Amino acid sequence: MVRRRDVLIVQLDEPGRFVFSSTAEAVRAIEPVDAESKLRAAFDEGAVPYRVNWLEPNRESRVLLGSLGSVAQGRYELVPAGPPQPAALRALVETQVADPEPPQSKHELDRLLAQLRAV
Repeated sequence: MVRRRDVLIVQLDEPGRFVFSSTAEAVRAIEPVDAESKLRAAFDEGAVPYRVNWLEPNRESRVLLGSLGSVAQGRYELVPAGPPQPAALRALVETQVADPEPPQSKHELDRLLAQLRAV
């Protein structure tokens, strides 16, 4: 099993992987609206999956007979969502081979992929 560290690998509805040093950093970087609609997967380095836990949900409001609207952003946290899933993390890292964000995380992801393939 891969040992757990304070690294979170996130897949959004955008090309590439996003690597954060902590769940708190990910929450600061990913707006609540995007967490609700674009976050597809999140794993820590120990292959533990994470999910969005809403502290206060996003709220949509309509004006002018429902034709215009705005969203009041809520608040969320990322929390563990079950036991480690090394195969799912491996698939995420392998299929998202494009340049990670930030670019300096590529070496760390290559090392993690080598560990996951060895399991």
